[in-house]
Amino acid sequence: MLGLEFWVRFCRPIYADETISLEWLVISVKKHPRLNGEIIDLRGRIRKENGETAIGAKGRVLVTPHH
Repeated sequence: MLGLEFWVRFCRPIYADETISLEWLVISVKKHPRLNGEIIDLRGRIRKENGETAIGAKGRVLVTPHH
C-alpha cells in the first residue's frame, strides 16, 4: 500500500490520559490498470471517549498485488 494523499482537520484537543478510537471507512475503490492496482478513497476520524470527533481525515491510497 502506498499513501498518495491525506487531509487532516483538527477539531478538538486530545489529552494524554484519554482513550480514543480510530475509524476508517472505504468510500470508493477504482481500478487503475496503468499503476497495476486500485486507488482507494478513505474517510476517517479519531473519536474521544465521549464520542466527539477530535480529528477528521480523508485519504487516498494505492493498493497493488504483493509478489
